Amino acid sequence: MERESRAKILLVDDDPPVLSTLCDLFSEDYDVLVAPDGATSIALAEQHPDIATVVMDIKMAGIDGITAARRIRKVLAEVPIIFHTGYAGEYKEDEIDDQEKPFDYIRKGKSIPQLIRSVRNAVEANDLKQDNRALSRIAEANYQMYGKSAAMQEVFRTVHRLSNSDNKVMILGESGTGKELVARAIHSCSRRKDCQLAILNCNHKSPHMIEAELFGNTKGAYTSSVEGRMGLFEFADGGTLFLDEIGDLDITTQGKMLRVIETGEYSKLGNPEIRRTDVRVICATHRNLEQLVESGTFRRDLYYRLKGIRVMLPPLRDRKEDIPLLVQKFTAAYIAKKEIAPKIFDSSAVGALVEFDWPGNVRQLLDTVESLITLTDSDIVFGEDVQKFLQVPPLPEDMEERTLPARLRALERTLIIGALAETRYNVSRAALLLGIDRSNLQKKIKSHRIDVSVLKD
Repeated sequence: MERESRAKILLVDDDPPVLSTLCDLFSEDYDVLVAPDGATSIALAEQHPDIATVVMDIKMAGIDGITAARRIRKVLAEVPIIFHTGYAGEYKEDEIDDQEKPFDYIRKGKSIPQLIRSVRNAVEANDLKQDNRALSRIAEANYQMYGKSAAMQEVFRTVHRLSNSDNKVMILGESGTGKELVARAIHSCSRRKDCQLAILNCNHKSPHMIEAELFGNTKGAYTSSVEGRMGLFEFADGGTLFLDEIGDLDITTQGKMLRVIETGEYSKLGNPEIRRTDVRVICATHRNLEQLVESGTFRRDLYYRLKGIRVMLPPLRDRKEDIPLLVQKFTAAYIAKKEIAPKIFDSSAVGALVEFDWPGNVRQLLDTVESLITLTDSDIVFGEDVQKFLQVPPLPEDMEERTLPARLRALERTLIIGALAETRYNVSRAALLLGIDRSNLQKKIKSHRIDVSVLKD
Protein backbone atom coordinates (compact mmCIF):
# COMPACT_ATOMS: atom_id res chain seq x y z
CA MET A 1 0.00 0.00 0.00
CA GLU A 2 1.43 3.36 -1.00
CA ARG A 3 2.22 6.07 1.52
CA GLU A 4 0.74 9.48 0.78
CA SER A 5 3.38 11.38 2.78
CA ARG A 6 6.78 10.92 4.32
CA ALA A 7 7.11 8.97 7.55
CA LYS A 8 7.22 10.99 10.75
CA ILE A 9 9.94 10.28 13.33
CA LEU A 10 10.54 11.69 16.83
CA LEU A 11 14.10 12.54 17.94
CA VAL A 12 14.69 12.94 21.68
CA ASP A 13 17.92 14.19 23.27
CA ASP A 14 18.73 16.77 25.97
CA ASP A 15 22.09 17.68 24.33
CA PRO A 16 21.31 20.52 21.85
CA PRO A 17 24.27 19.85 19.50
CA VAL A 18 23.38 16.13 19.29
CA LEU A 19 19.72 16.92 18.69
CA SER A 20 20.63 19.42 15.97
CA THR A 21 22.92 16.89 14.29
CA LEU A 22 20.22 14.21 14.34
CA CYS A 23 17.71 16.67 12.90
CA ASP A 24 20.06 17.54 10.03
CA LEU A 25 20.77 13.86 9.46
CA PHE A 26 17.13 12.76 9.06
CA SER A 27 15.24 15.84 7.85
CA GLU A 28 15.88 15.11 4.18
CA ASP A 29 14.12 11.74 4.27
CA TYR A 30 11.56 12.09 7.09
CA ASP A 31 9.23 14.57 8.74
CA VAL A 32 11.11 15.20 11.96
CA LEU A 33 9.76 16.10 15.40
CA VAL A 34 12.34 17.06 18.04
CA ALA A 35 12.12 16.93 21.83
CA PRO A 36 14.83 18.30 24.19
CA ASP A 37 13.57 16.26 27.14
CA GLY A 38 11.38 13.31 28.11
CA ALA A 39 8.32 15.35 29.04
CA THR A 40 8.23 17.04 25.62
CA SER A 41 8.60 13.69 23.85
CA ILE A 42 5.55 12.32 25.70
CA ALA A 43 3.49 15.38 24.78
CA LEU A 44 4.50 15.11 21.12
CA ALA A 45 3.58 11.41 21.08
CA GLU A 46 0.12 12.30 22.41
CA GLN A 47 -0.29 14.97 19.71
CA HIS A 48 1.02 12.89 16.78
CA PRO A 49 -0.43 9.34 16.65
CA ASP A 50 1.21 8.83 13.24
CA ILE A 51 4.78 8.79 14.57
CA ALA A 52 6.55 5.90 12.84
CA THR A 53 9.73 5.66 14.96
CA VAL A 54 11.26 7.22 18.09
CA VAL A 55 15.00 7.76 18.55
CA MET A 56 15.44 8.19 22.31
CA ASP A 57 18.34 9.22 24.54
CA ILE A 58 18.29 7.56 27.97
CA LYS A 59 20.23 9.73 30.43
CA MET A 60 18.28 13.00 30.57
CA ALA A 61 17.36 15.44 33.31
CA GLY A 62 13.83 15.14 34.62
CA ILE A 63 12.08 12.23 32.93
CA ASP A 64 14.73 9.83 31.64
CA GLY A 65 14.48 8.00 28.32
CA ILE A 66 13.31 4.66 29.76
CA THR A 67 10.46 6.30 31.66
CA ALA A 68 9.56 8.43 28.63
CA ALA A 69 9.56 5.36 26.38
CA ARG A 70 7.21 3.53 28.74
CA ARG A 71 4.85 6.52 28.80
CA ILE A 72 4.98 6.82 25.00
CA ARG A 73 4.09 3.15 24.61
CA LYS A 74 0.92 3.74 26.60
CA VAL A 75 -0.12 6.08 23.79
CA LEU A 76 1.58 4.38 20.82
CA ALA A 77 1.72 0.75 21.89
CA GLU A 78 3.59 -0.61 18.87
CA VAL A 79 5.80 2.30 17.82
CA PRO A 80 9.43 1.15 17.31
CA ILE A 81 11.79 2.81 19.80
CA ILE A 82 15.53 3.04 19.17
CA PHE A 83 17.64 3.87 22.22
CA HIS A 84 20.56 6.07 21.09
CA THR A 85 22.66 6.76 24.13
CA GLY A 86 26.14 7.12 25.50
CA TYR A 87 25.23 6.34 29.08
CA ALA A 88 22.30 4.31 30.33
CA GLY A 89 22.36 5.71 33.86
CA GLU A 90 21.00 3.30 36.46
CA TYR A 91 19.85 0.85 33.79
CA LYS A 92 21.83 -2.07 32.35
CA GLU A 93 21.87 -2.66 28.61
CA ASP A 94 20.81 -6.32 28.88
CA GLU A 95 17.94 -5.34 31.19
CA ILE A 96 16.82 -2.72 28.68
CA ASP A 97 16.85 -5.30 25.89
CA ASP A 98 14.94 -7.79 28.05
CA GLN A 99 12.36 -5.49 29.64
CA GLU A 100 11.88 -2.59 27.23
CA LYS A 101 12.20 -4.59 24.01
CA PRO A 102 13.54 -1.67 21.95
CA PHE A 103 13.72 -2.00 18.19
CA ASP A 104 17.44 -1.31 18.51
CA TYR A 105 20.05 -0.11 21.01
CA ILE A 106 22.86 2.00 19.54
CA ARG A 107 25.68 3.66 21.46
CA LYS A 108 26.43 7.26 20.57
CA GLY A 109 29.52 7.83 18.47
CA LYS A 110 29.64 4.24 17.28
CA SER A 111 28.18 4.33 13.79
CA ILE A 112 26.05 6.93 12.03
CA PRO A 113 25.36 4.52 9.13
CA GLN A 114 24.14 1.99 11.71
CA LEU A 115 21.71 4.54 13.16
CA ILE A 116 20.47 5.53 9.69
CA ARG A 117 19.95 1.88 8.78
CA SER A 118 18.16 1.19 12.07
CA VAL A 119 15.75 4.11 11.59
CA ARG A 120 15.01 3.00 8.02
CA ASN A 121 14.31 -0.56 9.16
CA ALA A 122 12.13 0.64 12.04
CA VAL A 123 10.04 2.85 9.76
CA GLU A 124 9.60 0.00 7.27
CA ALA A 125 8.58 -2.36 10.09
CA ASN A 126 6.05 0.18 11.33
CA ASP A 127 4.69 0.66 7.80
CA LEU A 128 4.24 -3.10 7.47
CA LYS A 129 2.30 -3.23 10.74
CA GLN A 130 0.06 -0.39 9.58
CA ASP A 131 -0.54 -2.17 6.27
CA ASN A 132 -1.34 -5.39 8.11
CA ARG A 133 -3.89 -3.61 10.29
CA ALA A 134 -5.52 -2.05 7.23
CA LEU A 135 -5.62 -5.40 5.44
CA SER A 136 -7.11 -7.05 8.53
CA ARG A 137 -9.83 -4.40 8.77
CA ILE A 138 -10.70 -4.85 5.08
CA ALA A 139 -10.71 -8.64 5.38
CA GLU A 140 -12.94 -8.54 8.47
CA ALA A 141 -15.37 -5.93 7.19
CA ASN A 142 -15.78 -7.24 3.65
CA TYR A 143 -14.98 -10.94 3.69
CA GLN A 144 -15.49 -12.16 7.29
CA MET A 145 -11.89 -13.37 7.30
CA TYR A 146 -10.04 -13.00 10.58
CA GLY A 147 -6.40 -13.31 11.49
CA LYS A 148 -3.39 -11.30 12.58
CA SER A 149 -0.82 -14.07 12.21
CA ALA A 150 1.93 -13.66 9.63
CA ALA A 151 0.47 -16.46 7.50
CA MET A 152 -2.97 -14.84 7.31
CA GLN A 153 -1.49 -11.40 6.65
CA GLU A 154 0.21 -12.90 3.61
CA VAL A 155 -3.14 -14.31 2.46
CA PHE A 156 -4.75 -10.88 2.85
CA ARG A 157 -1.91 -9.24 0.91
CA THR A 158 -2.29 -11.74 -1.93
CA VAL A 159 -6.05 -11.15 -2.12
CA HIS A 160 -5.39 -7.41 -2.21
CA ARG A 161 -2.86 -7.79 -5.04
CA LEU A 162 -5.28 -9.93 -7.03
CA SER A 163 -7.92 -7.19 -6.98
CA ASN A 164 -6.52 -5.57 -10.12
CA SER A 165 -5.83 -8.77 -12.04
CA ASP A 166 -7.76 -11.46 -13.86
CA ASN A 167 -5.34 -14.28 -13.10
CA LYS A 168 -6.51 -17.79 -12.46
CA VAL A 169 -6.06 -18.72 -8.81
CA MET A 170 -5.38 -22.03 -7.07
CA ILE A 171 -6.28 -22.03 -3.36
CA LEU A 172 -4.50 -24.76 -1.41
CA GLY A 173 -5.16 -25.91 2.12
CA GLU A 174 -6.69 -28.54 4.32
CA SER A 175 -10.44 -28.99 4.61
CA GLY A 176 -12.01 -26.36 6.84
CA THR A 177 -9.33 -23.69 6.40
CA GLY A 178 -11.66 -21.27 4.59
CA LYS A 179 -10.93 -21.76 0.90
CA GLU A 180 -14.41 -20.67 -0.17
CA LEU A 181 -14.11 -17.46 1.87
CA VAL A 182 -10.90 -16.62 0.01
CA ALA A 183 -12.58 -17.27 -3.35
CA ARG A 184 -15.46 -14.99 -2.39
CA ALA A 185 -12.99 -12.31 -1.28
CA ILE A 186 -11.06 -12.45 -4.55
CA HIS A 187 -14.29 -12.17 -6.57
CA SER A 188 -15.74 -9.34 -4.47
CA CYS A 189 -12.69 -7.11 -4.90
CA SER A 190 -12.19 -7.85 -8.62
CA ARG A 191 -13.48 -6.04 -11.69
CA ARG A 192 -16.00 -8.91 -12.07
CA LYS A 193 -17.69 -8.22 -8.72
CA ASP A 194 -20.90 -6.92 -10.35
CA CYS A 195 -21.39 -10.23 -12.17
CA GLN A 196 -22.18 -13.64 -10.68
CA LEU A 197 -19.95 -15.84 -8.54
CA ALA A 198 -20.79 -19.51 -9.19
CA ILE A 199 -19.59 -22.23 -6.80
CA LEU A 200 -19.34 -25.96 -7.46
CA ASN A 201 -17.94 -28.70 -5.24
CA CYS A 202 -16.50 -31.37 -7.53
CA ASN A 203 -16.25 -34.27 -5.11
CA HIS A 204 -19.78 -35.38 -4.37
CA LYS A 205 -21.62 -35.93 -7.64
CA SER A 206 -21.52 -38.25 -10.65
CA PRO A 207 -19.60 -37.14 -13.78
CA HIS A 208 -22.87 -36.56 -15.65
CA MET A 209 -24.20 -34.36 -12.86
CA ILE A 210 -20.95 -32.37 -12.70
CA GLU A 211 -20.94 -31.81 -16.47
CA ALA A 212 -24.59 -30.79 -16.41
CA GLU A 213 -23.94 -28.29 -13.64
CA LEU A 214 -20.91 -26.85 -15.44
CA PHE A 215 -22.15 -26.76 -19.04
CA GLY A 216 -25.92 -27.15 -18.73
CA ASN A 217 -28.04 -29.80 -20.43
CA THR A 218 -31.15 -30.33 -22.51
CA LYS A 219 -34.06 -32.46 -21.35
CA GLY A 220 -33.19 -36.15 -21.70
CA ALA A 221 -29.48 -35.51 -22.29
CA TYR A 222 -28.72 -38.33 -19.84
CA THR A 223 -30.77 -40.92 -17.96
CA SER A 224 -31.89 -38.85 -14.97
CA SER A 225 -32.20 -35.49 -16.73
CA VAL A 226 -35.92 -34.77 -16.69
CA GLU A 227 -35.58 -31.10 -17.62
CA GLY A 228 -33.08 -28.72 -19.20
CA ARG A 229 -30.89 -26.49 -17.13
CA MET A 230 -28.52 -23.55 -17.38
CA GLY A 231 -24.86 -24.39 -16.67
CA LEU A 232 -22.57 -22.45 -14.37
CA PHE A 233 -20.40 -21.27 -17.28
CA GLU A 234 -23.48 -19.56 -18.66
CA PHE A 235 -24.73 -18.37 -15.28
CA ALA A 236 -21.36 -16.83 -14.32
CA ASP A 237 -20.57 -15.32 -17.74
CA GLY A 238 -18.58 -12.15 -17.06
CA GLY A 239 -18.04 -13.24 -13.46
CA THR A 240 -16.18 -15.92 -11.54
CA LEU A 241 -16.47 -19.71 -11.28
CA PHE A 242 -15.10 -21.29 -8.11
CA LEU A 243 -14.41 -25.02 -8.39
CA ASP A 244 -13.85 -26.50 -4.95
CA GLU A 245 -11.96 -29.81 -4.64
CA ILE A 246 -10.88 -29.67 -8.29
CA GLY A 247 -8.65 -32.69 -7.66
CA ASP A 248 -11.74 -34.91 -7.55
CA LEU A 249 -12.92 -33.95 -11.06
CA ASP A 250 -13.17 -37.03 -13.29
CA ILE A 251 -10.76 -37.34 -16.24
CA THR A 252 -13.44 -36.98 -18.95
CA THR A 253 -14.81 -33.75 -17.51
CA GLN A 254 -11.24 -32.51 -17.16
CA GLY A 255 -10.88 -32.65 -20.96
CA LYS A 256 -14.04 -30.60 -21.49
CA MET A 257 -12.89 -28.17 -18.81
CA LEU A 258 -9.57 -27.70 -20.64
CA ARG A 259 -11.39 -26.79 -23.83
CA VAL A 260 -13.52 -24.07 -22.26
CA ILE A 261 -10.54 -22.61 -20.41
CA GLU A 262 -8.41 -22.49 -23.57
CA THR A 263 -11.06 -21.29 -26.04
CA GLY A 264 -13.97 -20.00 -23.99
CA GLU A 265 -16.17 -22.43 -25.94
CA TYR A 266 -18.42 -25.22 -24.65
CA SER A 267 -21.59 -27.13 -25.52
CA LYS A 268 -24.54 -28.12 -23.40
CA LEU A 269 -25.06 -31.84 -22.85
CA GLY A 270 -27.46 -32.99 -25.55
CA ASN A 271 -26.92 -29.92 -27.77
CA PRO A 272 -23.90 -29.58 -30.11
CA GLU A 273 -24.38 -25.81 -30.48
CA ILE A 274 -21.15 -23.96 -29.62
CA ARG A 275 -21.55 -21.40 -26.86
CA ARG A 276 -19.07 -18.86 -25.54
CA THR A 277 -18.33 -17.68 -22.03
CA ASP A 278 -15.97 -15.32 -20.24
CA VAL A 279 -15.35 -16.43 -16.68
CA ARG A 280 -12.48 -16.20 -14.26
CA VAL A 281 -11.75 -19.64 -12.85
CA ILE A 282 -10.67 -20.05 -9.24
CA CYS A 283 -9.91 -23.57 -8.01
CA ALA A 284 -9.29 -25.08 -4.61
CA THR A 285 -8.13 -28.42 -3.33
CA HIS A 286 -6.74 -30.10 -0.24
CA ARG A 287 -5.06 -32.74 -2.41
CA ASN A 288 -1.59 -32.76 -3.96
CA LEU A 289 -2.30 -32.10 -7.64
CA GLU A 290 1.31 -32.75 -8.65
CA GLN A 291 0.99 -36.29 -7.32
CA LEU A 292 -2.33 -36.73 -9.11
CA VAL A 293 -0.66 -35.60 -12.35
CA GLU A 294 2.15 -38.11 -11.90
CA SER A 295 -0.35 -40.91 -11.17
CA GLY A 296 -2.30 -40.07 -14.32
CA THR A 297 -5.56 -39.17 -12.58
CA PHE A 298 -5.29 -35.45 -13.33
CA ARG A 299 -4.41 -34.01 -16.73
CA ARG A 300 -1.04 -32.31 -16.82
CA ASP A 301 -2.18 -29.71 -19.39
CA LEU A 302 -5.22 -28.78 -17.30
CA TYR A 303 -3.09 -28.53 -14.18
CA TYR A 304 -0.78 -25.98 -15.80
CA ARG A 305 -3.78 -24.05 -17.10
CA LEU A 306 -5.42 -23.87 -13.70
CA LYS A 307 -2.63 -23.44 -11.20
CA GLY A 308 -2.16 -19.69 -11.83
CA ILE A 309 -1.37 -17.77 -8.66
CA ARG A 310 -1.30 -19.94 -5.55
CA VAL A 311 -2.86 -18.94 -2.25
CA MET A 312 -1.75 -21.22 0.58
CA LEU A 313 -4.09 -21.32 3.59
CA PRO A 314 -2.37 -22.47 6.78
CA PRO A 315 -4.00 -25.06 9.05
CA LEU A 316 -5.33 -23.60 12.29
CA ARG A 317 -2.74 -25.51 14.33
CA ASP A 318 -0.04 -23.40 12.62
CA ARG A 319 -1.67 -20.07 13.50
CA LYS A 320 -2.90 -20.63 17.03
CA GLU A 321 -2.25 -16.99 17.88
CA ASP A 322 -5.40 -16.24 15.85
CA ILE A 323 -7.65 -18.47 17.97
CA PRO A 324 -8.55 -15.91 20.68
CA LEU A 325 -9.59 -13.44 17.97
CA LEU A 326 -11.59 -16.09 16.10
CA VAL A 327 -13.38 -17.14 19.30
CA GLN A 328 -14.28 -13.53 20.01
CA LYS A 329 -15.62 -12.92 16.49
CA PHE A 330 -17.50 -16.23 16.25
CA THR A 331 -19.10 -15.67 19.67
CA ALA A 332 -20.28 -12.16 18.85
CA ALA A 333 -21.64 -13.21 15.45
CA TYR A 334 -23.54 -16.23 16.83
CA ILE A 335 -25.07 -14.28 19.70
CA ALA A 336 -26.22 -11.53 17.31
CA LYS A 337 -27.58 -14.07 14.82
CA LYS A 338 -29.54 -16.05 17.41
CA GLU A 339 -30.49 -12.96 19.46
CA ILE A 340 -29.55 -14.68 22.70
CA ALA A 341 -28.04 -13.43 25.97
CA PRO A 342 -24.33 -12.60 25.84
CA LYS A 343 -21.93 -15.37 26.78
CA ILE A 344 -18.16 -15.23 27.21
CA PHE A 345 -15.28 -17.69 27.08
CA ASP A 346 -13.06 -17.23 30.14
CA SER A 347 -9.28 -17.44 29.96
CA SER A 348 -9.17 -21.16 30.81
CA ALA A 349 -11.62 -21.90 27.97
CA VAL A 350 -9.63 -19.86 25.48
CA GLY A 351 -6.45 -21.54 26.70
CA ALA A 352 -7.99 -24.99 26.16
CA LEU A 353 -9.09 -23.99 22.65
CA VAL A 354 -5.59 -22.72 21.88
CA GLU A 355 -4.06 -26.00 23.03
CA PHE A 356 -6.26 -28.20 20.81
CA ASP A 357 -4.84 -29.21 17.39
CA TRP A 358 -8.04 -28.66 15.33
CA PRO A 359 -7.92 -31.36 12.64
CA GLY A 360 -11.07 -29.78 11.16
CA ASN A 361 -9.45 -26.31 11.22
CA VAL A 362 -11.47 -23.09 11.37
CA ARG A 363 -14.72 -24.82 10.45
CA GLN A 364 -14.36 -27.15 13.44
CA LEU A 365 -13.52 -24.22 15.74
CA LEU A 366 -16.63 -22.35 14.54
CA ASP A 367 -18.84 -25.40 15.16
CA THR A 368 -17.24 -25.90 18.59
CA VAL A 369 -17.79 -22.28 19.67
CA GLU A 370 -21.43 -22.31 18.56
CA SER A 371 -22.06 -25.69 20.20
CA LEU A 372 -20.50 -24.59 23.50
CA ILE A 373 -22.61 -21.44 23.55
CA THR A 374 -25.72 -23.58 23.07
CA LEU A 375 -24.82 -26.35 25.51
CA THR A 376 -23.34 -24.33 28.39
CA ASP A 377 -25.96 -23.35 30.98
CA SER A 378 -24.04 -20.50 32.60
CA ASP A 379 -23.13 -17.23 30.93
CA ILE A 380 -19.44 -18.18 31.07
CA VAL A 381 -17.76 -21.03 29.20
CA PHE A 382 -14.91 -22.53 31.23
CA GLY A 383 -11.94 -24.71 30.34
CA GLU A 384 -13.61 -27.86 31.65
CA ASP A 385 -16.56 -27.23 29.34
CA VAL A 386 -14.20 -27.13 26.37
CA GLN A 387 -12.29 -30.23 27.47
CA LYS A 388 -15.50 -32.18 28.01
CA PHE A 389 -16.91 -31.18 24.63
CA LEU A 390 -13.69 -31.96 22.77
CA GLN A 391 -13.15 -35.08 24.90
CA VAL A 392 -9.68 -33.84 25.83
CA PRO A 393 -8.47 -35.03 29.25
CA PRO A 394 -7.32 -32.09 31.38
CA LEU A 395 -4.25 -34.08 32.47
CA PRO A 396 -2.27 -36.94 30.86
CA GLU A 397 -3.42 -40.40 31.90
CA ASP A 398 -0.10 -42.20 32.37
CA MET A 399 1.10 -42.95 35.93
CA GLU A 400 4.13 -40.65 35.72
CA GLU A 401 1.90 -37.65 35.07
CA ARG A 402 -0.28 -38.42 38.12
CA THR A 403 2.42 -37.28 40.52
CA LEU A 404 1.76 -34.05 42.38
CA PRO A 405 4.71 -32.15 40.77
CA ALA A 406 3.57 -33.19 37.28
CA ARG A 407 -0.01 -32.14 37.99
CA LEU A 408 1.12 -28.79 39.38
CA ARG A 409 3.31 -28.22 36.34
CA ALA A 410 0.42 -29.06 33.99
CA LEU A 411 -1.84 -26.67 35.92
CA GLU A 412 0.82 -23.94 35.74
CA ARG A 413 1.07 -24.35 31.99
CA THR A 414 -2.72 -24.12 31.59
CA LEU A 415 -2.86 -20.96 33.74
CA ILE A 416 -0.07 -19.32 31.74
CA ILE A 417 -1.75 -20.10 28.42
CA GLY A 418 -5.03 -18.76 29.77
CA ALA A 419 -3.44 -15.51 30.96
CA LEU A 420 -1.65 -15.05 27.64
CA ALA A 421 -4.86 -15.65 25.71
CA GLU A 422 -6.81 -13.23 27.94
CA THR A 423 -4.22 -10.49 27.43
CA ARG A 424 -3.85 -11.12 23.67
CA TYR A 425 -0.34 -12.51 24.22
CA ASN A 426 0.98 -9.38 25.95
CA VAL A 427 3.63 -10.92 28.22
CA SER A 428 3.86 -7.91 30.56
CA ARG A 429 0.09 -7.78 31.14
CA ALA A 430 -0.08 -11.56 31.52
CA ALA A 431 2.65 -11.37 34.19
CA LEU A 432 0.61 -8.77 36.10
CA LEU A 433 -2.47 -10.97 35.84
CA LEU A 434 -0.53 -13.96 37.20
CA GLY A 435 1.15 -11.92 39.95
CA ILE A 436 4.72 -12.60 38.87
CA ASP A 437 7.38 -10.45 37.23
CA ARG A 438 7.86 -10.40 33.47
CA SER A 439 11.28 -12.09 33.42
CA ASN A 440 9.97 -14.96 35.56
CA LEU A 441 7.03 -15.45 33.20
CA GLN A 442 9.37 -15.47 30.20
CA LYS A 443 11.42 -18.23 31.83
CA LYS A 444 8.29 -20.25 32.49
CA ILE A 445 7.07 -19.77 28.90
CA LYS A 446 10.40 -21.08 27.65
CA SER A 447 10.36 -23.96 30.13
CA HIS A 448 6.85 -25.03 29.09
CA ARG A 449 7.70 -24.58 25.40
CA ILE A 450 4.72 -22.30 24.87
CA ASP A 451 4.78 -20.70 21.43
CA VAL A 452 4.00 -17.04 22.12
CA SER A 453 3.06 -15.00 19.05
CA VAL A 454 2.33 -11.32 19.57
CA LEU A 455 -1.35 -10.53 19.06
CA LYS A 456 -2.37 -6.92 19.64
CA ASP A 457 -5.33 -4.78 18.87
